[in-house]
Amino acid sequence: MKKFNLIFMIVSILMIAQVASAASNYLVTESAPVYPGDTTYVYVPIKNMGFGNFMEDVTVKLAPKEDSSANAVKILDDVYSLGTIDDWGDQRTAKFRIYVNPDTVEGDYYFNVFITYKGLQTDSPNQQMRATTKLDDQILTIRGKPMIMLVNSTIGTVAPGSKSTETLQFKNTGTGTVQNAVAEINIASTNSAFSVLGGGKQFSLGTMKAGDVASITFVLATDVAARPGVYNIPVKITGQNNYSIDNLIGLVVAGITDFEVSYVETLGSFSFNVANVGISPASAVAVNLPRQKNFSITGSSTSVIGNLNPGDYTSAIFQVTKTAGAGNGMELEIQYTDTSGQRHTIPKYLTVELSSPGAGRKTTSTNYTLWFVIAVIILVIYWQRGKITTYFKKHK
Repeated sequence: MKKFNLIFMIVSILMIAQVASAASNYLVTESAPVYPGDTTYVYVPIKNMGFGNFMEDVTVKLAPKEDSSANAVKILDDVYSLGTIDDWGDQRTAKFRIYVNPDTVEGDYYFNVFITYKGLQTDSPNQQMRATTKLDDQILTIRGKPMIMLVNSTIGTVAPGSKSTETLQFKNTGTGTVQNAVAEINIASTNSAFSVLGGGKQFSLGTMKAGDVASITFVLATDVAARPGVYNIPVKITGQNNYSIDNLIGLVVAGITDFEVSYVETLGSFSFNVANVGISPASAVAVNLPRQKNFSITGSSTSVIGNLNPGDYTSAIFQVTKTAGAGNGMELEIQYTDTSGQRHTIPKYLTVELSSPGAGRKTTSTNYTLWFVIAVIILVIYWQRGKITTYFKKHK
């Protein structure tokens, strides 16, 4: 008898273990696909796989299996009551309300489902067993929302007529994946101010998952006639599943210019004539004479001459002495601020011929002294003309 009861209990336990089943390991959702930020319902079908009236007071609980799942999904209603599932093969569906956190990264997240119920009667007609069945690794698939953004650029300030190698860095700051991402630089909107040299305007970024970084490198040519100012060049990112997003490259075309310099030697001074021969204004223009072996400067070695528009010119005056026995080459620097606010220094070189070794330091004092002495002699002769006349008469 005891052996019969033991066999009966084992068979009963095996039968209880089969009373709950789910049709698939993937959780069914109210809306598909599920995205970060969504509030939706998850459905879990429960089927009576036993024999007879075995499942009473059925409750179903949904629980995250891992920390990653708990961080990704908040289960707003985690327990659902199904009542009684009477017959073998009958199915009921548990429903759970969930909220997907907005920063959840695309992927599969795992949950466990616990089904608790009153099951098969044992040898006592009034006794029922309370059983719990666990469904492992129920999968909730979450689709992410990719967002590929331009996060870094080597482009800052460019000069008209220049060529430079530039790098753009992109990052997928979203939660989804973009397959076969392509970056396209749209220079058509710049009225031919810029050109991308080499292999075209489209560059592959590959497959970019959430957090991935990719870079492209190209040669940017700026037209010699590009007007100074700020430009925004569109960059469009496209990928599979109709992904598309627009970015902008911001850059400045600096109003750089050039100068023509000549010199004039005058009594007591040496002046440079500085003309703006470029196409852009220059602010805070200054002429600097660095220390050099052929010439020495008395007083300040820098002269600020102000702002020069294209075609304007002005003079900077210095006191210059030629070093005896040295050459005639003079070094100078033109310093100015361009239209973007950047300071530039342009070196210049002149061949200078001074009239004498000290020509640059000549003053008019010697000439005035000579004329003063002559004037004094004339006055003395005029005042003493009577005595002088008498003197000459006596000697006759």
